[in-house]
Amino acid sequence: MRGDKYHLVELPMGWIALLAGADGLKRASLKPSPQETIEDLGADLDGAVDEPDSFTQVEACLRRYADGDMTALNQIDLDLSGVTPFFRAAWNACRSIPAGETRSYAWLAAEAGSPLAMRAAGQAMARNRFSLVIPCHRVIASDGGLGGYGGGGLGVKARLLQMELGGLK
Repeated sequence: MRGDKYHLVELPMGWIALLAGADGLKRASLKPSPQETIEDLGADLDGAVDEPDSFTQVEACLRRYADGDMTALNQIDLDLSGVTPFFRAAWNACRSIPAGETRSYAWLAAEAGSPLAMRAAGQAMARNRFSLVIPCHRVIASDGGLGGYGGGGLGVKARLLQMELGGLK
């Protein structure tokens, strides 16, 4: 990708690979190991250069979040180019869920403007390009079950929710 930059960051909840272009953060992949984060970015990394200095502000926000500042993720600008209107609406709605709270896929679908599109809301979360930054770990099944989580598995999802409630640091 032309002019794209990437950087790997180790956080208490795992490794996050960041990919950015001229218009902001394009991808964030949270996985248990650096190898898995790189593999998850796949072809999006083609031509990208490892440039840690380009991610100073994003990394600072991630570290503040890990240290308990639950509003820090909201300060990260995202490049949502090429995203469908429904996914954009669902991702923006997801970002509005307060830390330490959860919402259902039905709520997410309604907030995104399509109350009957619960499966599409689930797909928007499953295809979230911004693990952690778009906090899809806050979206759960209507019955209270955790559902899925591509950012390192259900254990990471549960730990993030517990951390946001003040149970972990």
